[in-house]
Amino acid sequence: MSEYRSTERHPFISLLLLLGLAFAGAFIFTIIGVIIGGAIYGIKPLFEIASGKQTALDFLKLIQIFSSMGMFIFPPLFLARLESKNWIAYLKLNRFSISLFIVTILIVFSSGALLEWTAEMNGNMKLPVFLKGVEDWMHNQEIQLSKLTKQLLVMNSVLALVVNLLMIAIIPAIGEELFFRGCLQRIFKRWIGNYHAAIWVTAIIFSAIHIQFYGFLPRMLLGALFGYLLVWSKSLWLPMLAHFLNNATAVITAYVYQKKGISLDKLDQAESFSWPVYLISFTATLVLLWVFYKKSLMKQSEIAAQTDGTRLG
Repeated sequence: MSEYRSTERHPFISLLLLLGLAFAGAFIFTIIGVIIGGAIYGIKPLFEIASGKQTALDFLKLIQIFSSMGMFIFPPLFLARLESKNWIAYLKLNRFSISLFIVTILIVFSSGALLEWTAEMNGNMKLPVFLKGVEDWMHNQEIQLSKLTKQLLVMNSVLALVVNLLMIAIIPAIGEELFFRGCLQRIFKRWIGNYHAAIWVTAIIFSAIHIQFYGFLPRMLLGALFGYLLVWSKSLWLPMLAHFLNNATAVITAYVYQKKGISLDKLDQAESFSWPVYLISFTATLVLLWVFYKKSLMKQSEIAAQTDGTRLG
């Protein structure tokens, strides 16, 4: 019998299972979050979220944490148990490399300026005149989401920083990588048969689900980066690390801004650099990706040699 029972199930069925588990998990865990939040804060703050009161925002954070766990963490784990005898290997959680860990960190920070450039391009996006209504709607959605995000990023203490790191960096890094790269990308790879196509389709969905039109391009590129890190290294820990570093950097930056009295409005502004900086970022990122790819191949060869040696022994 095959190591993975998923080979006996059509990818479309696996996709339906994953989506069904995600919707069920989000619903159940949101209810749990509301119940726990109600016990802590009372039910009144739930209806005062638009007011921006701190208790209402704390209630919202609690619901966000629970709903994210229910939608992105538990469904992939449950699906992996349904799909494979070895769910850890199915999700690529059975390998880790210190050298690739270090290169991943370097890739995340070297690509920062390049991603800022794509964010600036995306932010200046203009639709044709006949789609002005759509563009106005997109702008309004962006403004509303930006306003809520800034409210959630208000941090007056180290505890608030820790809570935001949990909500915005830790849980998304674990959950979204389990869901999108660990399961969804794997399903599309089996369905389409081409890992490049699977990576980019997953990256597009990953970006679209955040419903941030003027941040679509950099988020899609990040999703693709995470996808290639997984395919090359055969380890989901590295996309998780890259995802965490990206999100945690934004949270810590917001915290530092507030400590220095800088407005959070600056977070919405893509930082501009000179062309030499963009060129250096692009070149350094390409070189580091090449190093990551080559080191990954070496790791695969070492693992294969060890496996052959064990079998012969």
